[in-house]
Amino acid sequence: MGRKWNFSFMNIFSLVMVVTYIGVGIYLLVSPKFVQIQKEVKVIFAVFFMLYGIFRLARTWPKLRNYKH
Repeated sequence: MGRKWNFSFMNIFSLVMVVTYIGVGIYLLVSPKFVQIQKEVKVIFAVFFMLYGIFRLARTWPKLRNYKH
C-alpha cells in the first residue's frame, strides 16, 4: 500500500515554525539592519535558530509520515 501524509493543523503549524526559525537565522546572518550587534553574537544566534529549526523538522517529520500497513 502507499504511504499517507498526516497534514493536521499542528503538523502544518510545526512546518511553518521550522521555516520561520530557519528564516530568522538566515536573516540574522545576511541582514544589514543589525549592525549594532557584534558579529560573533549574530552568528551564534543565527546558528542557534537554524539548528533549532532543523531539530523541529526532525521531530515533525515522523508525525507527518503516517504509515498505514
